[in-house]
Amino acid sequence: MVVVDVPAQVAERLNTASAKRRWYPFDTDVIDWSVPLTDEWAYMPAGQSVFSDSELYQRLTPAQRSFVERWEMTQLMRNVAHGEHLLNQGILAMLWTIDPYDPSYRYLLHEVAEECQHMAMFNHWVRINDDIETVSAGENGWGKMIADFTEDIAVRLPEAFWVNVLLFEFVGDDFNEAMKKDPDLAKGVDGRPLHPILVSMGQAHTSEEARHIAYARRWLHEGMPALDDAQVTEVQNIAEFGAQQLVDRQSFLPIRYTNQLAPYMTEEEFEAARGVSPARRALMRQLKKLLDEFESLRIVRPEAMRRWEAAGAFDHD
Repeated sequence: MVVVDVPAQVAERLNTASAKRRWYPFDTDVIDWSVPLTDEWAYMPAGQSVFSDSELYQRLTPAQRSFVERWEMTQLMRNVAHGEHLLNQGILAMLWTIDPYDPSYRYLLHEVAEECQHMAMFNHWVRINDDIETVSAGENGWGKMIADFTEDIAVRLPEAFWVNVLLFEFVGDDFNEAMKKDPDLAKGVDGRPLHPILVSMGQAHTSEEARHIAYARRWLHEGMPALDDAQVTEVQNIAEFGAQQLVDRQSFLPIRYTNQLAPYMTEEEFEAARGVSPARRALMRQLKKLLDEFESLRIVRPEAMRRWEAAGAFDHD
């Protein structure tokens, strides 16, 4: 039996919020999917693209930039949907062992429903960008490989599961925020306005993710003090492994070069662009903020933080 560490009144408050304001992505007042995918729009928020600060981006025409940005956004959408799938698998596993009269049971059902909407929303973006190849990009394997682990850890040690949720949702929230309806943020690196579908997706996603992040953080703040030393060590091992993947990759989710980019850049240029991307610096700033909180909760060890800091993982230029 999973013991819920989120106080009942917190879960009830989130239940009320989820019931009163849902962002169903196929309501026309939430997202107008009919806006054409033309070259007048940007398809990646300024500062969030792998290519934002690279010289190769400057040599592309506006039409070429639109394609490259749509390629990048569509790869991200596909991968974020994989991440939401894993999150749902963990929550659904937990629901086998949570008292159905606990307010958290109902809240977690709300969260699963909202994540299913997000998956459908991301998938619809992939579908309307059917000239972008995603099936052969080799990204489906990373999700399936850790699915069984996710279900096991969600039931056996929920705190470790919520750590992974925050590494996925909190660290990615900077990208979501950049897509919201803010006139200074909802633009591409060359000043073109971000496509209206993407702006609306950012608003819908961020609004609901705020509840999910709040719930996960509250579980950790309540649950970590109750763990024994062996459980704390296991949480730390999992948290530090996940954080290390982000430190090493310097990007939110893996995106690999495909032949569709060959007319615009080589694979070597693609990899070089990652190293100067402002998205890398933004991600590491947000990761540092989360890891500082994790250190205060004994989710990561002080020596791990000092090791990352000494290596310059969080330095920004």
